Amino acid sequence: MPLIVDREKVRMDILMAFERCMEDTPMMNVSLRDIAKEAGMSHANLLNYFSSKNDLVFSYITYVRDFVSKICVDWFATHSRKRYKSNINYLNAFMSYVAENKFGENRPGALAQIYVLTHYDKDIAELVKKEFISWRKVMEEALVSVYGEEVGKKEAEAMVILIVGTLICNYCDVHTGRIQDSIVSQFGSLVES
Repeated sequence: MPLIVDREKVRMDILMAFERCMEDTPMMNVSLRDIAKEAGMSHANLLNYFSSKNDLVFSYITYVRDFVSKICVDWFATHSRKRYKSNINYLNAFMSYVAENKFGENRPGALAQIYVLTHYDKDIAELVKKEFISWRKVMEEALVSVYGEEVGKKEAEAMVILIVGTLICNYCDVHTGRIQDSIVSQFGSLVES
């Protein structure tokens, strides 16, 4: 009887091996052979799942898009605005969730490397642009569901910028300290008259 293989699980295992390889080596220096070794498989077997390194990078970008979209949608779906004293407290709670990785998800860790590649590779740049358009749509839907139709693309885009910046700062370990309930509040003095 032939062995039944869960292709999606194996693909995800390979993507996570790719991410682990990038912890110590720049993405451009990570080879498919390195990834295969980290995933515990042969190079030839890896090629059954990803035809090239670009195919693997594109799949990783799609994984990042889907992962970030899901955690945002899930958070807003499970956190009622009514439980918080104010809108600013609500958004700060969300940004703290983004910053602190409270629930131990396997969050994508190679965002900074991917985004640098957009400068050098037009195909990756186009895919990342589509990723941001998708995130903006997800955030817009989430914010409209909480705040109503008075919010839109501008607010969603601002949230996407905060989310991505926070994820990259976490990856690079450049926060000025533990993120408290203050990420969004820090802008208060900038917008007050």
